[in-house]
Amino acid sequence: MATMMVRRDRDQVIADMRARLASYEVAKAAARERAIPALRVIVGAIRRNPGTGQVQRLTAFLGGLYNGPRFPFDMTDLRALDTELADACMDVLNYDRYSQAEIHTWGVIDSDELNDFLVRDGHYYSAQQRRIGRELYEGKFGERGHPDEGLSG
Repeated sequence: MATMMVRRDRDQVIADMRARLASYEVAKAAARERAIPALRVIVGAIRRNPGTGQVQRLTAFLGGLYNGPRFPFDMTDLRALDTELADACMDVLNYDRYSQAEIHTWGVIDSDELNDFLVRDGHYYSAQQRRIGRELYEGKFGERGHPDEGLSG
């Protein structure tokens, strides 16, 4: 009797796991179907409108997905985008959370063009400034940084 109960529990656990995995795969495929065209919208806007505030935010968004620690992205910047672009960012972010591949391997933009955008829009320069600033503060104030760091005026 106990063996039968254990087998049924194990079989149920396996069946539940298979169902969750199948649901996950369906959700991931649906997210990808939305993300690829959304990334095309974002990259198209970046290519067509260099120098605009929206493009600056879009390249920062892509940089954050590409390498978040090096190119931190302020999520409130999505509020400044047109609805179509903000929705495209959300679709890309939704698929990116599945961690299947870096965005420059999705077949829309390659790493060279992405890096060109990040250089053109000053994101590499900003990353370098943050690194140098951290090093200066650490040298003067230790690992914890400046006592006022992070406080608003």
